[in-house]
Amino acid sequence: MFETIRGSLASRRIDGWLLYDFHNMNPIARRMARLPESGVFTRRWFLWVPATGGPVWLVSRLELDQFAGLPGEKRPYVGWRDMLQELQSLLSGASRVAMEYSPGGAVPTVSRVDAGTVEMIRSLGIEVVSSGDLIQEVEACLDADRIASHRRAAAHLLHIKERAFSIIAERISGGSDLNEYQVQQEILSRFREVGLVTDHPPIVAVNANASNPHYAPSESRFLPIRQGDLVLIDMWAREDSPEAVFADITWVAYVGSDIPRPMAKVFDVVRKARDAAVRFADDGLRSGRDVFGYQVDQAARHVIEKAGYGKHFFHRTGHNIGHEVHGNGVNMDDLETRDRRILLPGILFSVEPGIYLPDFGIRSEIDVLAAEGGVEITTLPLQEAIVPLLA
Repeated sequence: MFETIRGSLASRRIDGWLLYDFHNMNPIARRMARLPESGVFTRRWFLWVPATGGPVWLVSRLELDQFAGLPGEKRPYVGWRDMLQELQSLLSGASRVAMEYSPGGAVPTVSRVDAGTVEMIRSLGIEVVSSGDLIQEVEACLDADRIASHRRAAAHLLHIKERAFSIIAERISGGSDLNEYQVQQEILSRFREVGLVTDHPPIVAVNANASNPHYAPSESRFLPIRQGDLVLIDMWAREDSPEAVFADITWVAYVGSDIPRPMAKVFDVVRKARDAAVRFADDGLRSGRDVFGYQVDQAARHVIEKAGYGKHFFHRTGHNIGHEVHGNGVNMDDLETRDRRILLPGILFSVEPGIYLPDFGIRSEIDVLAAEGGVEITTLPLQEAIVPLLA
């Protein structure tokens, strides 16, 4: 890992990466530093990774033994005065240092170091720059094994989605009662059967509930599923291993045979927005241009706004995907933030535009992998129309 970091620092003319944490406020630093989960870390610690040379830790004397098995020189400090003096010595000769900081708070997933600590480093005469692109290269750019784990998870999700739609069709056509929560629990049961884990139960949403992008049924909150309903299913999961990567999909179906024209019309706009975002990213990478996350969002948003539904699309177009479903890489976002990070080879992200009306909501979500010569959709087949569940 340190070799990758040093190469990235040199290419960006950054003197080093200063990782910092206090009471688990910076999970990125903890992952980069490979801190053991069982350790006791209650005092401020720093890990200096210079562009040239080996890593150096600055840690409280009280907790020095907690860092004993980790690579790099260890420098203990006692008290805040000693810490400042040691920091000045540690960073001697550096003028430009990366930290988990985002100018203007533009990318909250990167903004993990508090303003006071950034001020403290700046008081030493050092420029603090964002580690956002470093994080992407080291953590968000997936290797072959992690991509393979994502593909396996994606294949399972697509199969489970088909099974969920079949259950709805069978129960409704057979005259049985069925609700959102029951379908959600069926999906979770399938997750367990194939060895998938998730951080939150899937979304199974009927009609107006599908217009709430973060709705999820529970044992005490659900709607029945009946003939004539639109059903949205959004599920995400990964294998249960330390390096496994999530897959994340959303499909919509209609409990009937003839899709109502208003629903079909909205789905067509969402589909076109989804495909426009993918096409923009693919064209840019094929031509060798830098493709920024906010630009991909703009490509999808333009389609929806042109169709007159702009105010009904109130979330970003997509997010980075990694070992966490919302990873620390670039998001496809020019709404909630303006993400100026670029798509790098190995970055996995969702494209999931939606239109949310008072009576129903439509979202189509796919996963996309960036590469040197374009992008690959890893959750094929694409949904091209609302799925009719009854003959």
